[in-house]
Amino acid sequence: MSSKERLLLRNRILGVLIRDARLAAGKSQGDCSAFLGIPTGRFSDIERGARPISLPELEGFAHLVDVPVEHFFGDRMLEDAGGQQLPMDELLTLRNRVVGALLRTARLALGRTQHECGRKLRVPVSRISTYEYGQTAIPLTELEVLAEFLQTPLDTFLDHEYNPIHKRMRQTRALEHLPEDVQAFVVDPLNTDYLQTSIRLSKMPAEELRGIAEALLEITY
Repeated sequence: MSSKERLLLRNRILGVLIRDARLAAGKSQGDCSAFLGIPTGRFSDIERGARPISLPELEGFAHLVDVPVEHFFGDRMLEDAGGQQLPMDELLTLRNRVVGALLRTARLALGRTQHECGRKLRVPVSRISTYEYGQTAIPLTELEVLAEFLQTPLDTFLDHEYNPIHKRMRQTRALEHLPEDVQAFVVDPLNTDYLQTSIRLSKMPAEELRGIAEALLEITY
């Protein structure tokens, strides 16, 4: 996926998260645009993913809706009982655009034309164009044919970085490979504090960890 496509995808995800947070806070687009000092139309574009938001604007918005700014660096929406993934219709729309962009990138890299791809699939060239711009979902069987024609592994079209479904599947598979006692410890909500402490310790410099270890030894002995 090109850098441009990644930016477009990220802006779209940010827009969904911003709209979700605004609605959860009971704010209107007018409320938010007035607070940020920007036109309502511009804020509407941000929610649609058609215009990027700056970090200071995002920080201001996060303050207005009382949501940690770090929330918007992920891909989960707000919910009373925790986060939830992007709605399936939103996810499918994003994925169709990503798959189309990857298909176009692979075609151009090999120097193929849309007409050649259309002849390969025996479909009008206009169909190839709608596939590449995510306007029409490409059937898997046709994607397999084009992937082979464009000498591109089918796995290329799986967006492991941004797709919440793939991310959750990888996390689940990784958890299944852990010993059963470790799995039981990880999934027990009562152990969340211990796990978070372990995460913080894993990110600390070696010198600080050594100092903590020495302090514990002094207390023990």
